[in-house]
Amino acid sequence: MTILGRIANYPINDVSTDVDAPPPLDGRDGSPAGGPPMSPERREKSRRAYPELLGGLLLETTPERALALAEAVARAQPGWSVRRVDAAAGLLTAVAVTRLIRFRDDVTVRVRASGGRTRVDVRSRSRLGRDDLGANAGRIRRYLGALGRAAAARR
Repeated sequence: MTILGRIANYPINDVSTDVDAPPPLDGRDGSPAGGPPMSPERREKSRRAYPELLGGLLLETTPERALALAEAVARAQPGWSVRRVDAAAGLLTAVAVTRLIRFRDDVTVRVRASGGRTRVDVRSRSRLGRDDLGANAGRIRRYLGALGRAAAARR
């Protein structure tokens, strides 16, 4: 993103691949879907700042297999700690700890059927601060890239 684009979307600390129906975050106490909703303002900022992330990732597999693969890839992400996997809801929640300052960020991965394939959406939100300097979008890109490579390797 350019400097002008960065300024136009400042501050942003909540990014999702689905801004129309963002995956729910768990509460800090671990309560399912007890985290903060993505406000309309944050949805629009995410849409404008990271249009390349919209639509998530489509996989040529069932939601059940996609969730198992999503979990394996999440567990392999540096700094991620998987908190909950809900197969019935197609959700995986995790806490990602940043390397340098050790900030804790919340992540939700959602899988659901989409026209004979499975769509994977990810939401990542910083717990602290008003701006993440691109950390959440970077986390989503790295995760979806790793998931796409893992899915291709299994075909």
